[in-house]
Amino acid sequence: MKKIILLFLFLSLALTLYPQVTLRYEENETLTYNEIIRAYQYLDKKFDKARLIEAGTSDVGKPLHLFILSGKQIFDPAAIAASDMPVIFINNGIHPGEPEGIDASIQLSMDILTNTNDMGRYLDKVILCIIPVYNVGGILDRSAYHRANQETPPETGFRGNGQHLDLNRDFIKADSRNARSLERVFRLIDPLVFLDTHTTNGSDHQYTITLIPTMYQKMEPAMGKFFHKTMVPGLFDYMEHTPYEMIPYVNSIRGTPDMGIAAFNDLPRFSTGYAALFNTFAFMTENHVYKPFRNRVKSVYYFMKGLTEFTAAHGDEMLLLKKNAEKETAKQKKYVLTWKTDTSRYEMIPFKGYERREYTGVVTGMPYRWYDRNKPYTKEIRYYDHFAPVMTAKAPDYYIIPQAWQKAIERLHINGIRMLRLLRDTTVTLQVPYITSMDPGSRPYNGHYQHRNVKYRLEERSVRLYRGDYIIPVDQAGNKYIVQTLEPDAPDSYFSWNFFDPILDRREYFSPSTFEERAADVLDQDQELRKAFEEKKKQDSTFAASRYRQLSYIYNHSPWLEDSWMRVPVYRLNGSLTLPTEEDKYTEDISTYLNRYFNRQGRFKDLVQHNKNY
Repeated sequence: MKKIILLFLFLSLALTLYPQVTLRYEENETLTYNEIIRAYQYLDKKFDKARLIEAGTSDVGKPLHLFILSGKQIFDPAAIAASDMPVIFINNGIHPGEPEGIDASIQLSMDILTNTNDMGRYLDKVILCIIPVYNVGGILDRSAYHRANQETPPETGFRGNGQHLDLNRDFIKADSRNARSLERVFRLIDPLVFLDTHTTNGSDHQYTITLIPTMYQKMEPAMGKFFHKTMVPGLFDYMEHTPYEMIPYVNSIRGTPDMGIAAFNDLPRFSTGYAALFNTFAFMTENHVYKPFRNRVKSVYYFMKGLTEFTAAHGDEMLLLKKNAEKETAKQKKYVLTWKTDTSRYEMIPFKGYERREYTGVVTGMPYRWYDRNKPYTKEIRYYDHFAPVMTAKAPDYYIIPQAWQKAIERLHINGIRMLRLLRDTTVTLQVPYITSMDPGSRPYNGHYQHRNVKYRLEERSVRLYRGDYIIPVDQAGNKYIVQTLEPDAPDSYFSWNFFDPILDRREYFSPSTFEERAADVLDQDQELRKAFEEKKKQDSTFAASRYRQLSYIYNHSPWLEDSWMRVPVYRLNGSLTLPTEEDKYTEDISTYLNRYFNRQGRFKDLVQHNKNY
């Protein structure tokens, strides 16, 4: 009798933890966090070709999950990378108020695993890796009052994460544990294709789904040509044969879509811009917020299905393109740091929109313009999808970063960048960047006062290095990430995101009360400086009338000025490396890190135990 009771309790617990997966998007509802994880736990338990693992931690302390679908049952992330199988990596819930991809991914997984419409065949050709929900803190903060412009579903999660960060502005700087966890597993798996699912508002039009492909000009030429000429058109064609025709993301450049739309410049702070740094075919779906939720879910489901079919059909060719691109990237020396839309080049595309007319506000009584759904139109519009380079950089043979700057070093480690360690203290002549001007942020942007319009000069300086400092060869597949983070004037560089801000402060200075005699000695020893000083007094009456300004001028042009002020601690070395170094032995191997969460046996028991935390 006792055994029967225990068995009954066990089965009851199992049914509670692993109910049949019931999606409610047809009823205008999206799943809660607990329901999402339990759905994937159920699929993990029921199907041998599925596995749910914990790929790190989020800012709220709960795990970042990764769901893997593999026909060959390859579930270790390191083994996935070594399998030479095309891998599609889908990220959902970066903004939990935009949950279409969350529900669509569960539906897609169920249909593949149950072989609905022969979809199980996909797993013979591809491996699917799905982040069920990326912004865990945001989805746990569920409310009907987060999305003022969104009517459906009535309750969703919050845009910010546990740190109040927008995670889709966090990929390069990786302030969040979410980003650092995702980047570890992303770089370990090294996927061929990446998809991030979103919702957008803005203009109104007739489309339920729009698409942002990463900028093809940023890609290695052969890979970019395939992406622009074959893959992207193929996906648009696929969607045209579904109930949900797709249009490029409606990024109006002159007020309304009928005046033309432009491709999106996805900087490395964004998910697709980050993924493209590693020669990954990257996409972002943007469902239209004003359409019914069930249709938004179904439209991104169809896109996921089409993306999987395309990758299964072209995977061998795409893998070869990626491998060749990585080889070319390792040899590349010149990089584009910034781009701008080339408005002299465009193509005409059909667009189904609504006319705009003037309304009167019911509260303010004031006029405003919006779209009239009773007046649809179809017309040819300009689509600007070409970008021109604005600023380029020639990378050195090596960058050098002192070990003191651990925030930068940690992110280079996470992203799999190969580094060397200096074996002894030494002094060496290097190219050293000094900031000459910048626009410091006047308002916060995602947790930072970001520097913009950065200018710097390079000087040859003798620099003291210490045993353990880092030397980064610019000869690797991650070169694009290296250059975009370490060139000070790149728009998403570590410097722009304030990683090196202490160098903007002075640590030594002078006292006007006692510096006068030393200033005189400086002028006696430097006649060119004396000449410039006297000329400045003649030309600048304010300067001539200020004792402090005069002494400050002399100090700033004297050997007393600290050499490290305004010096970005990312040095450059060209030529062969003669410094004594060894390969960096990163203390936490990424595979070991992930395998701490990877239960090959006793998974049901472990998940039952873990579920007590939810």
